[in-house]
Amino acid sequence: MQSDDDVIRLYHEHGESEQYHSEIKTDMDVERFPSGKFDTNELVLELTVLAYNILRVIGQKSLKSSSAPKTKRKVKRRRIRTVISNLILIAGHVKEHARRLILSLGKSNIWMGAVISMCPALGMLRENVLELPVWFV
Repeated sequence: MQSDDDVIRLYHEHGESEQYHSEIKTDMDVERFPSGKFDTNELVLELTVLAYNILRVIGQKSLKSSSAPKTKRKVKRRRIRTVISNLILIAGHVKEHARRLILSLGKSNIWMGAVISMCPALGMLRENVLELPVWFV
């Protein structure tokens, strides 16, 4: 027989799994599948889960970034909608200069430091500018 603490723990874990399910449906916009064909919907769902996992990794890395804005409470995870709006949809300008691709980011965005600290693979950082590798575009 399970103790009261075990039942409460299982109940909380159930609620957490419902949050992940809700994120996939609403934040990733797959409440309805686009096609009546099973193979098409299977591909959409596989790509959605792949994108979801990538966004989760970005969200978890942003929690460890010292450049991320401070929060009122200790945060264990970021919702996918928050990751998309704060870390993915950052305004920038891609330009070519001296045979290099340059991504200029806005200086006033409070998430810029977190994005740059999480993306060292994009290239060298100079102030608010990332030099992009040729394969990026």
